[in-house]
Amino acid sequence: MHAWYKTASLLFRNSFKLLIKYSAGQARFIYLILRMAACTRWKVFFPVLILCVSLLGMAVSVSGDAALIEDVCSKTTRPDHCKACYKLNSKSSQENVKDLGRLSIGCVFLELGIFRSTLGSLLKNTNNMAPEFLNACTSCSTMLVSVDKRIKDALEAWQQARYETSTMHMWYAVSIINDCRRGVRMMAGLTKSLSDQIIALDGFGQASYGVLDQIH
Repeated sequence: MHAWYKTASLLFRNSFKLLIKYSAGQARFIYLILRMAACTRWKVFFPVLILCVSLLGMAVSVSGDAALIEDVCSKTTRPDHCKACYKLNSKSSQENVKDLGRLSIGCVFLELGIFRSTLGSLLKNTNNMAPEFLNACTSCSTMLVSVDKRIKDALEAWQQARYETSTMHMWYAVSIINDCRRGVRMMAGLTKSLSDQIIALDGFGQASYGVLDQIH
């Protein structure tokens, strides 16, 4: 039996391991390529082998990027929110630390929009609201204007590669969010939906700050 055929057969058998280690789509494609290689003449086998190695490298790269996300998120105070942010974005597995910082800002901005919408709807019907809770919600709504500006400033600074400034803006945004959270969380009338959303906003904000702080 030719040496190249033995090599192809070995790669064919080992391809099953790829089905476990890598994503199903990548592994299935590599598996089909290896089957073709095992049945191909030596003149075309080596180009096929090169293609297989390239695909394997791509799979390893994706695995490595997932490890990068795990490492980056583990260094934040909100690793669960950090990882949840990147699960929402399919491109995050292809990003470096700097780009992960940009994506994290986007997650905070998205969550801010959700919370502001809920709070705004609540403030449209204030007839049955206790005065203390109404004041707390109104104050929080005003604070969120500053949060919005800080997040936009953080993104602008990131775009200009002023990463320390971007981190500082996110820190201020998180501080204001915490002030808002403290103001409304102890008030009677706070709904579970509103409570969950401000917790999520705080979590994504702190996660983003932690990611941005790792950019050098």
